[in-house]
Amino acid sequence: MFTLTDDACIVVKAIADTTPGGRESGGIRIYDGADRGTDFALEPASGPEEGDIVLEQSGAHIFLAPDVAEDLSEFVLAASVDPDGVVDFSFGTAEKAAPRGMSEVRSTGNHSH
Repeated sequence: MFTLTDDACIVVKAIADTTPGGRESGGIRIYDGADRGTDFALEPASGPEEGDIVLEQSGAHIFLAPDVAEDLSEFVLAASVDPDGVVDFSFGTAEKAAPRGMSEVRSTGNHSH
């Protein structure tokens, strides 16, 4: 099952606060990133889109597009924030502590949808 690290939960809730849905219904949506040249793409969301699989962990909401849910089922989402406030999300597996993949997906907190 797809899970989040404790730090990722904190970051996702902070990002949800910036959406019109707030922490109560907002979160991060993960979908196919082929149009962006990545396996997966992440963006703030006020709530799920039709057909999304909704996951909640420690108050953080993740909305998985149906076409990526199975691919991500064994992954863990990690997040870190640099001193300038840039968020770095990465995917890893439960068996390996080091995240892999999405290290180039970044969010500056300046989102408009």
